[in-house]
Amino acid sequence: KNTKIMGFFKKKKENNIGTINYANGDTYEGELSKKGQKHGHGTYTYASSGSVYVGDWIEDVRSGKGTITWTSGDSYEGDFAEGQQHGTGTFKWSNGNVYVGQFVKNKREGKGTMTWASGNVYEGDWVDGKRHGKGKYNYASGGVYDGDWRGDERRGEGE
Repeated sequence: KNTKIMGFFKKKKENNIGTINYANGDTYEGELSKKGQKHGHGTYTYASSGSVYVGDWIEDVRSGKGTITWTSGDSYEGDFAEGQQHGTGTFKWSNGNVYVGQFVKNKREGKGTMTWASGNVYEGDWVDGKRHGKGKYNYASGGVYDGDWRGDERRGEGE
C-alpha cells in the first residue's frame, strides 16, 4: 500500500489543508506544507493504538501546543518540542491522578504538582520523573511532610 495525500493545494498559500492516509492505517487531517509535511495545526490518529494527537506541527514533528489522548484514557495537554512532551503541561491518568507542571523529554522535570486520586498532593521539584529536591507532600489524612526528596523518597525529618 502507498501513502495517499488528498486535499486543497494552492500555489500562493503557505500551508495547505489536506488529509494523509498512511499505508499503516494512520491518518492525518490538517495543515500541510508545500512539501506535503504536517505543518501547522492538525489531528493525527495512530491506527495501531487508537491514540490521537491534536495540535501543532513543524515539518512533520509535534511542536508547539497540543493534546495527546491514549486509548487507556490517559492524556497530556501542553507544550511539545521535537515530538515530545517538553515545557509546561498537564498529564491526566485514567485512574484520576493529575500532574501539572514542567516536562523535559516526556518526563516530569522541574517544578510541578502531583495530585493523586486518593487526595494526596505533592508540590515541588522533579528530576527524571521522580520527586527529587525540595517538596511538600500533603496527605489526604491531614499529615504534611515539607522537606527534601531523593529518587521519589523522603530524605530527613522535614518540617
